[in-house]
Amino acid sequence: MHTVTISAIQQASPSVKIFRLDDARGAFRYLAGQWIDLYVNIDGKVEVGGYSMTSTPTNQGYLELAIKSSTRHPVTRWLHEHAQVGDSVTISDGQGTFFYQPNMSPRVVLVGAGVGVTPLISIFRYIAASVPQTDATLIYSIPSPDEFLFQTDIEKASQLPNIHHIVTLTQADDNWQGRTGRITADLFLSAGMSDDTLYYLCGPQGMVEDISAVLTSIAVPAERIIYEKWW
Repeated sequence: MHTVTISAIQQASPSVKIFRLDDARGAFRYLAGQWIDLYVNIDGKVEVGGYSMTSTPTNQGYLELAIKSSTRHPVTRWLHEHAQVGDSVTISDGQGTFFYQPNMSPRVVLVGAGVGVTPLISIFRYIAASVPQTDATLIYSIPSPDEFLFQTDIEKASQLPNIHHIVTLTQADDNWQGRTGRITADLFLSAGMSDDTLYYLCGPQGMVEDISAVLTSIAVPAERIIYEKWW
């Protein structure tokens, strides 16, 4: 367990805040794509919430979390409504089997919807920062333009020859000039595929199940599809 300090809070979208947690000892460890348990004392009771990192392990001394507001989850509610810069919280090391390391595959496709993009952006940033031999494509479904999280970082990273992104909007918006509609087999085919591609899926249950079915329909083996089930 590690005690860390909230060093910055950013309103990233109408529903999502980004929290930067500084680790003064530098002892925290995680792999790109993993999640942590975060513990907070609320009214005399220790509560816990699980959150995916959005930062890359190549960043030393801090990590970032992007958390969507919720009035039902006590830790999430505390973070959105009461947390302040300078507060201390306790976290675990990185956990889970949803992660990427360079020896796993030279090509990944990261498929996310809404705030489900959080572990994917960690992998995306990690590859962009330190794994130039891996080709990565982020396919990101958003409900509205103002919920396009990490837009600046995504577009900047995509200037690298091995980094690509496709963003599609699911709800009508007259100001949106990009792709619209659901994620389909044609979209995957246009993104490029190979026999050694790994597909990472994260989002609401229905989305993950639908995308898995789409991938199966275009002959992607089940062992090459990796899920993050956070529902």
